[in-house]
Amino acid sequence: MLPQNQKHMQLSSTGNKLFGKTILVAEDVEMNQHLIRHILESSGARVVIAKNGSEALDLVQQQSFDCILMDVQMPEMDGIQATEQIRNLKDIHASSIPIIALTANCEPDDLIKYEQAGMDDYLAKPIVESHLLEAILSSTGSRNENMTVPSSLADNKLYDLNMIQSVSGGDSAFIKKMILLFIETVPLNVHELVEATSNKNWEHVSKMAHKLKSTIDSMGIRSIHEQIRTVEMNAKNQINLERMPNMVRQIESVVSVCVQQLGREVN
Repeated sequence: MLPQNQKHMQLSSTGNKLFGKTILVAEDVEMNQHLIRHILESSGARVVIAKNGSEALDLVQQQSFDCILMDVQMPEMDGIQATEQIRNLKDIHASSIPIIALTANCEPDDLIKYEQAGMDDYLAKPIVESHLLEAILSSTGSRNENMTVPSSLADNKLYDLNMIQSVSGGDSAFIKKMILLFIETVPLNVHELVEATSNKNWEHVSKMAHKLKSTIDSMGIRSIHEQIRTVEMNAKNQINLERMPNMVRQIESVVSVCVQQLGREVN
């Protein structure tokens, strides 16, 4: 399932978090265009506007973008159709651009439809600035071949120990033990997930993703909460497999940062 924007981490300020990124905004309503452009340009991004899906498809084939914000309902060609055609482009870079749906329709059936079209995430309208920025940072971070997490996220804790603390009854030794178990076991599980993905062993990918998701939930690693579920579902059903390596690399990257951060908790 696509990540729910209600669960995106809050960003304290815009700053230049998107500096150097070029974002294509496919949106037919002028007020929405103006609002989104203001948010993105205030955060350092370069913005290109497409008034419909057909324009977006043409622009993707003419220039390079880091991310696409795709309104679902547009004239001439809607966001679903545009996304499907982008995903079928022969140019590998163009066909793999992260696409975030902009929509007022967020029912489970709608989200499945967006994901099946090839969309990576969604944002519910009306747009909330912090959700918009975090969604772009998360989506563009997943394409980093060096497997790094955006610095704006890595500087903050990527985990939340509230659940562990709530069941600990104030036992600090228990909390430390849980952290150490995470550090000792989860990187090995993630390595197994990466290897299975590389070997296209989708049955094992699904198995490892299923195993990892409860630990990710327990440690409050929200940035990959839905992503690990998408990996499990896609591998199980063998759909959208071309997107799996990027998603798995991002999971590996986030877990790596969490291990470093959690190591500081017990030292």
